[in-house]
Amino acid sequence: MPASSLEDIIAKLHLCKDAPHYMTDKINAIADKALEEMTKEAGDFLHYDLDDEKHTVEEVKAIIDIFPGSLSVINLDPGFGDILPVYQAVYRSRAVSFIPLLAKEGSRLGVGSEGSRGGLLEHGSNVVLTLAELYDDKKCKKVLEELRDLDLLKKEDIQNFDLLPHFLADVYAQRFEVLAALDPDSLITARCFINGGPLMHADELTESTFEMILKAGMEHFPENLGCLFRKF
Repeated sequence: MPASSLEDIIAKLHLCKDAPHYMTDKINAIADKALEEMTKEAGDFLHYDLDDEKHTVEEVKAIIDIFPGSLSVINLDPGFGDILPVYQAVYRSRAVSFIPLLAKEGSRLGVGSEGSRGGLLEHGSNVVLTLAELYDDKKCKKVLEELRDLDLLKKEDIQNFDLLPHFLADVYAQRFEVLAALDPDSLITARCFINGGPLMHADELTESTFEMILKAGMEHFPENLGCLFRKF
């Protein structure tokens, strides 16, 4: 819709206060329905069209400010289940960088279940865990750093969600570094999914992942040689 048409509609709606109540009520009902439809369109945009090569954070925030309900629009696609825009973003490489914004605004607006931090940590659709399914380590590292700086990713999350074992692979090196720095003790307490042993005893350990764990250990526990010879 051209800007002039939109401005014309807004001007007419402002004049409706002088119209008969019956007419005003009908116009309000039409306006409510239009707002609901526009909110759905904004939600669909957040689900399917976010693109960090086309859109800026400021532009996306403007949409959220105009249609705050867009952050709660559910995706009913059978392939994904009932998910929020913040979780949908993790499945599209050009949308991933908007996750901190979606989570921040979602947290402010009370999106998602209680304690989910704007839908970021919904049961069954944990955005941070799902970041382990993406291969763009640099972009995902930046997302984790921004979430940490916004206090949406907390120290206790590292152990509560067993994050280090999920990111124990060469392609996750930068993400692993961020998570280990947030909770260095998890380098000691984390356990492998398969054998229940410490990270150094992971069945899938490669030379690169060994170096990754050792590097983090030496940075945070140099007095113990990065926990290399610690008794578990």
